[in-house]
Amino acid sequence: MKKYIFTIFTLLFSVSVFAQRDLMLSQQFFSRVNMNPSATGNTDDVDIFLLGRWQWIGLDDSPKSGVLNLTNYFDKVRSGIGFTASYDDLGIASRTLNVKAAYAYHLNLNESILMSFGLSAGILHHYLDPQRHRYLDPEELEKITLNHGDKLSEVKPDMDFGVELAMPKFMFGASVNHLLNNEEMVTTTIPGRQFNWYIRGLFSCSETFDLAPALIYTHRNKTNRAELNLMMFYKRFVWWGFTYRPDLNGTDNFSSHFVHMNVGLEYKKFRVGYAFELGLGDVANSLSRNASEIMLSFRIEKTSNKGARFLED
Repeated sequence: MKKYIFTIFTLLFSVSVFAQRDLMLSQQFFSRVNMNPSATGNTDDVDIFLLGRWQWIGLDDSPKSGVLNLTNYFDKVRSGIGFTASYDDLGIASRTLNVKAAYAYHLNLNESILMSFGLSAGILHHYLDPQRHRYLDPEELEKITLNHGDKLSEVKPDMDFGVELAMPKFMFGASVNHLLNNEEMVTTTIPGRQFNWYIRGLFSCSETFDLAPALIYTHRNKTNRAELNLMMFYKRFVWWGFTYRPDLNGTDNFSSHFVHMNVGLEYKKFRVGYAFELGLGDVANSLSRNASEIMLSFRIEKTSNKGARFLED
């Protein structure tokens, strides 16, 4: 029991205080605005995206996260305008709320290449109350030394910048999150700058099947993350995929390898998707190391809609 409690607390507290990393979602490519503001307005319709994530299912006070993205594109000014909000509850009285308005300018380099530049700005609120940590077994309290600390609640301005280049078969993107911060400013409530790079392909295997491989790389402070993703679409109606996220940081206490399986369907302007994440390694032997994501999105067609552009996912 002592080892079990200590492992849970160490894992959750390290994520809360030391890593301070943004959400990395299995179904991120369907709406990337919270990761890269240059994706704002990548369809001609009004796009509404909702995603909920439940981690370590089966454990009390397990982490929960959510994302809401709302975007629209205005052809006359070649601009996308949007709103994004993300909520991350680590389950140990540690919560982060990130709310931003997003803008992107779309530039047609030629008939088949579209480049967009995006900027988002808003607030980042972080709340941490170590006094609310609970023990599974009160008798273990005196056997484990934990530094509770004081309650923290801070609101800071926050900005992101990104660039995206889209072609019929490839998409490249790069962004910087928390642009106003740097490594010297990192605290429990202030994350450092996060750098994201990604590339995604879209290839037709036949008249009914499309294949979309992708690679994502993220760097913050001394932490690196990578994600290899492969999606298969059937008539753009049903999709399923596989994702592998390796451990790039050489952790000794527990492995952070993950695999993801996801499925979904799209009907007219509606999308629904489900993703399951399974952790591998030492932690998977002692904790419920899994997560589930549910994604819902729909588009509202505008009367001035001239038809979807090739950048549309």
